[in-house]
Amino acid sequence: MSADFVRHTCRWGRELEWSVWTRVADGFREREARRVFRCVECGLDRPNRKPRPPAWLERERETGCVVPQPHREGAAVAARLVREASRSGSGEVSGKRLVGLLRAQGMTASMAEDWLDRLLAAGWVRLRLRLRGTRRTVGHVEVRDREALDDFANPGQRAARLDALAAAREAVRGVEHPVAELVAALLDDDSAGSFAPEVLRALAAVALHAASGEVLAERVFAARHLGDSKALRKLRRSVEHVVGPLEAIGIREGAALTLVGGVGRLHLGTTVIDLAALSPYVGLSREVLGQLGRPELPERGLFVVENLTVFEACCRAEVEAARDSMVVWSAGYPGRGVRALVEVAASAGVAVRVWADLDLDGVRIARLLARWAGASFTPHRMSPHDVASADVVRPLSLSSATAIRADLGAHRDAPLAATLAALLERDGWIEQETMLGE
Repeated sequence: MSADFVRHTCRWGRELEWSVWTRVADGFREREARRVFRCVECGLDRPNRKPRPPAWLERERETGCVVPQPHREGAAVAARLVREASRSGSGEVSGKRLVGLLRAQGMTASMAEDWLDRLLAAGWVRLRLRLRGTRRTVGHVEVRDREALDDFANPGQRAARLDALAAAREAVRGVEHPVAELVAALLDDDSAGSFAPEVLRALAAVALHAASGEVLAERVFAARHLGDSKALRKLRRSVEHVVGPLEAIGIREGAALTLVGGVGRLHLGTTVIDLAALSPYVGLSREVLGQLGRPELPERGLFVVENLTVFEACCRAEVEAARDSMVVWSAGYPGRGVRALVEVAASAGVAVRVWADLDLDGVRIARLLARWAGASFTPHRMSPHDVASADVVRPLSLSSATAIRADLGAHRDAPLAATLAALLERDGWIEQETMLGE
């Protein structure tokens, strides 16, 4: 007896053992799976008096695929398969769940299984059938050709999506704005091919709108760029999942308005608007801003603030750094009115100080303002030290951390890159409001 042999009592575990693939008639091939009892320690199979019957049968089309004719029920089965396969991520769908969902749509189980057989014959799916005596039921469906299923479910949709994707990529190529760059990077990713054509068109329109600096009411934007005043309402969740809140890039429920406070004078024809006399701030429409002459800026320059609560505190002289400055609310990503004030301040040689949230969007807003202000740009409370010393920190989501790493990889030498690295190190972000009163 070998010295390596160790006597033990086998502990049997049940496993599925698959046979090799065998070709059958009409271009199909299949394999069977039997349940075997195998020792979990030594791997020995428990002997049986007679062969066990197969428990599963897996079938796929190998050659000579037969494409089914377009049909309403077949399109419903293919569409549900694509949706469930995308949700699972593995491409495999539970047969019981699939048939149940199709029955909820008014389709009988026999009709659903008949269409699965037709999709199998087309070579688009692989079926795993559960065997119980003479009865066969669909246990799992594995999608082999998602694009073919998608085309069958939505004829012409894939071609329309590819055309919309090409047009969207061309529209945003070379546009210099953080939101446009974000959309361009997404459109260049392989996952962009799964977006519906209307979502692709909306993303490109939103990116170009952000770069224009305009502020529009939601329905005006939708009517102007999407051809239907109600179109954006249906797509809003999908678009905001990519670019964030639309209010931050100038697509709002109401009209465009720029809030300005602090000290300094604005000239409107022969009228002089003294900001100090209109404390704490005044709202100017886009039309009024377009008629403004060159403003008189104080020596301490322009102070640009991202969030409304902090802007109001600055206008009420509750923030020491903002005193004796002209204060403007950027309302997220700044529009044309804010840009005009920034460029005037830069040409006058006064400081343009920027204060935004310590997160990726805040950094991108500051970078955009830095592009307009040039050498006059100075960030306020946006350094790595401010990240490290903050008392109230909100945790970074996985998607935010991933986006920051991608930004650091693409813009390693850009302004405030060190601040983004500090956010990753602390695994959090900081709202402006938490710094008030410090």
